[in-house]
Amino acid sequence: MPDNELNPVIGIDLGTTFCAIARWHERRREPRHYQHSTSGETLQSAVYCDPSTSEILIGKLAYERGIIYPENVVTGIKRMMDDASQVISIGGQSFSPIDLSAKILHELYQNVAKQHGDGQSFKSRGTIVTVPYYFKAHQCAHTRKAAEIANIELVGLIQEPIAASLAYAWQLVQDRPDQEIKENILVFDLGGGTFDLTLFCLHQTPEKLLFEVLATGGDDRLGGMDFDECLYNLILERGEVSLSGLTEIEQKKARLKVMAQAIETKITLSAADYAYVGIGSVIPGKDIDIKITRDDFEQSIQTYTRKIDAIVQKLWAVANLRPSDMHRVILVGGSSRIPCMKALVCDLIGEEKVYGNINPSLCVAEGAAMYAAYLDDREIFGREIEVKTRTCHALGLEKAGGRFFELIAANQPTPSERSQLFTNDVDNMTSLDINVYQGSAPDVQDNARIGTIKITDLPPAKAESLDIMVIFKVDTEQNVTVTVEIDGDRWGDSFGYA
Repeated sequence: MPDNELNPVIGIDLGTTFCAIARWHERRREPRHYQHSTSGETLQSAVYCDPSTSEILIGKLAYERGIIYPENVVTGIKRMMDDASQVISIGGQSFSPIDLSAKILHELYQNVAKQHGDGQSFKSRGTIVTVPYYFKAHQCAHTRKAAEIANIELVGLIQEPIAASLAYAWQLVQDRPDQEIKENILVFDLGGGTFDLTLFCLHQTPEKLLFEVLATGGDDRLGGMDFDECLYNLILERGEVSLSGLTEIEQKKARLKVMAQAIETKITLSAADYAYVGIGSVIPGKDIDIKITRDDFEQSIQTYTRKIDAIVQKLWAVANLRPSDMHRVILVGGSSRIPCMKALVCDLIGEEKVYGNINPSLCVAEGAAMYAAYLDDREIFGREIEVKTRTCHALGLEKAGGRFFELIAANQPTPSERSQLFTNDVDNMTSLDINVYQGSAPDVQDNARIGTIKITDLPPAKAESLDIMVIFKVDTEQNVTVTVEIDGDRWGDSFGYA
């Protein structure tokens, strides 16, 4: 077995606002997270580009530098991963979201490597990177590409709630290794930029750990960044400050200064009933010196609290279960620490069912490291690990008029397959594009296009005379494959995670 210190298997939680990295410790048989040299347990997901030197800064240093020069920093990159074509300009350079994610991954990995002598001796023999369960196929493909650019030995992706549940399940195994346990588990994952709900049945036996996904829900545009924005607006309102009339750069500098205080105040209000906000010269000649209570903050984010509650309620209907059917709730993500969010879960399911013996900011990276260890050595846990997933999004194609035709519904157990016969709608067409989409809206423009099957050299035929068979498949690894058959000829492609 290669040396665990220099050639470990590792897991990376690539978060919207913070990231973490962990390894599997073979001797102690447990996941252990790495400390970053400048920021501790987690790394801030911020990238700064110095326009005078072209130097790239990552993490806390990038964020702090960006407060002074906001035009040179970018945050919330994970929310941009659905559109890899967009151009993000900072510090006189242009990047795609994939490029920026790659720089964060590279920083996480190289920081660990530099902790081992010259940095050249360290090389992970296998890395797992996490993604939200609610990510679509193209977002997962973009994450894979970022890992490739970062020169990371990626052995796979794992959805964040599965990683968190794996960390929890390993604690069960250690506490009660020979018992058979069957529990319904809700993973409530509220991070900086995304919200994931995943309902599992965990079945532990001496031979196997079985994770069966029963239902999923969430929103990849809901998280702590939105709460920060609410508090930012509240501070400006209470401080009687308007940014109108300022230059663009002055507005950006004032915004980052107030936003930094908003984030600090949010953290304070998770432990205290009130906080004082003091900002000198937020704009020329104007200071802010106000008191914000926890109730003030919770009132400001009520729109999002109601939205989260609605997503939770919808989950019960999808799973055909009730809150009382839950045995355990695992809180994941830094925003799950906000008292009103935890209270929402406790009121619904019961405080006694909320599992607290797990770090919500680190458990995803640790679970990813465990999964990397399992892929590296299937005997490492002394039992098989099986994950039965479901499709998170409906899958289908574009029909005439830009309408969405669903072939595989959301929340279907995998593997899943469906075939549908179509025909040509015009005479003598020589080519055809089958556009593949994920989503649930009736118009394809409101869904996510994940790829196109290009069909060429079609035989001349009158309208409605060709049999065009389209086959959609989703396997247990959540890979989507689309095949098209016409007169014995076949075209197809695979589009990654569903």
